[in-house]
Amino acid sequence: MTETKPIPSNRRKYIIPFASATAVMLFGISIFVLPPPISHQLHTTATGQYEQVFVGPDIRIDMNSNSSMTVSNEQPPVIELLQGSVYFDITNSNPNTNKLIAMVNEARIKNTGARFSAELQNDGGSIAIEEGQVEIQIGAQTRTINTGQQIVFGRTQITDESSITSSSVAPWRQYK
Repeated sequence: MTETKPIPSNRRKYIIPFASATAVMLFGISIFVLPPPISHQLHTTATGQYEQVFVGPDIRIDMNSNSSMTVSNEQPPVIELLQGSVYFDITNSNPNTNKLIAMVNEARIKNTGARFSAELQNDGGSIAIEEGQVEIQIGAQTRTINTGQQIVFGRTQITDESSITSSSVAPWRQYK
């Protein structure tokens, strides 16, 4: 008696290509259906509302009433002030590490550890340093600002510089 081998089914040769094509289609669909990872978080306060935002262990941001900002997941974090005013309290555990970058209109503010406020205005903004120092870049101008200084700037240049007391930095914080 001779044994006969079963004849392979024509369907078997299509299983692996079909499974592969299905996997590729599901992956392609998931790219369009699933949202991308969140790279910026929006924080907003209403009139009469104040909020504290913690960005890692070294950065606390107090938001004034009627303010909004975005915070990136980058390192160092990039905070963009969209409306109103905020107060930054950055502890400086390593003075060689850039803790954050704040964007106020066209101004780019670098900080390694300071306490300061930033306010957005129609055509610029202002920053006031309570303690420490920050570097501000507007257009081609770059300047280091120290404790007790306030800078007012337009979209392309610094327009005013004055001395202030620490109680003048973000006075709205006493009402929150």
